[in-house]
Amino acid sequence: MAATERKLAITCGGFPPLVIGSPVLMANLFRAYHGGMEAVVGWEYGAKLDPAFTPPCKTHYLRFKPDIVQRAVQHFPALYFFLIKWFVWLHLKRLRPAAVFAACTPDGRFLTASLMACRRLKIPLWAHMHDLWLDNAAPGSFEERLAKQWEAVLFREADKVFCMTEAQQEHYQAKYGRACELLPHCVPADMEIPASVAVRTKSPGQHKWVLYTGNISSGMNLDALAQFVKCVDLLPPDYKIRMLISCSARQCRRMGLYHERIEYGWVSVAESQRLIREADVLFLPLSFKNCSAAEVKTVFATKALDYLVSGVPILVFSPPQSYHSRSAKERGWGCVVEAEDVQLLAKQLQELATDAALRNTVVRGALAEARRRDPRPWADRLRQYLEDNR
Repeated sequence: MAATERKLAITCGGFPPLVIGSPVLMANLFRAYHGGMEAVVGWEYGAKLDPAFTPPCKTHYLRFKPDIVQRAVQHFPALYFFLIKWFVWLHLKRLRPAAVFAACTPDGRFLTASLMACRRLKIPLWAHMHDLWLDNAAPGSFEERLAKQWEAVLFREADKVFCMTEAQQEHYQAKYGRACELLPHCVPADMEIPASVAVRTKSPGQHKWVLYTGNISSGMNLDALAQFVKCVDLLPPDYKIRMLISCSARQCRRMGLYHERIEYGWVSVAESQRLIREADVLFLPLSFKNCSAAEVKTVFATKALDYLVSGVPILVFSPPQSYHSRSAKERGWGCVVEAEDVQLLAKQLQELATDAALRNTVVRGALAEARRRDPRPWADRLRQYLEDNR
């Protein structure tokens, strides 16, 4: 690295090789970043790992071994936060970066620790809201107490706050009167976004795969997935359903998400991307009830990023006020079902699997949306901000 090059520090509650939301988002963005950077990050007990999913830069993990120690530490949130504050402070003091790019994950711990350290060290803080913060915190939890104390401070003091969707911008503009910048969740930097693709449509009687990938969340998609499982009985026998999730079939049974026609499993990032490309319909759900309503209204799901570049049409199953429904209808990147109607859902899945014209239209819209989420111009913008802030 040239002596005059300015370094960016990245802080986040998780990072590759953890295969969960924020690590994937950070990898997608920062693999396109050309400049000095180091990451100061956490570890999550129980998260799925993929050794081939490597971090985009030199990374310092707050990780306790063996795993049982990590689990025990995370069981005491106040103690864990104290260790995070110490860890982030120690590394930022050593690095003295030109700015800190801090991801807001649902617990807000690394974001808060970064805010506190940047205050003391007089380092510019750039926050990227991967999720809503206080609005997502469980009532009475340590995370809620942390967010109540620090969320307003963040929006008052951070040098930059980036939001992932226009709906999230609107939310925080109304809440704090601050105009935040847009930095959308980006597609993977190493995946080519074609100008067009030949969308295949199978003949009647051929097996058709409906695929869901990603986590199961009681606050985000559990109710919608339950409706999806119910609609399987309404699909013809040539439809096959696969769920690539971290939960086992036994766990899905306990959650009311088991069906004998569904294949359950978890695979590597590369294998997941391959199976996505080979599917016939990709399922993108958000809950209609018993959920985090504000998050459903503002979120853009991580799984959608691989969906957009796949050349396979997306079926969006979410309430009309959600950003998914709004964006998919306005930009045409998904076929939208916005009513809790199992028969309608099954009908639309079949139409999207068999109607060649509809499939081509949706895929064209998805590729256009992917180009809007190409990480290279967004990463270049961050680099320019760093150079401008001399």
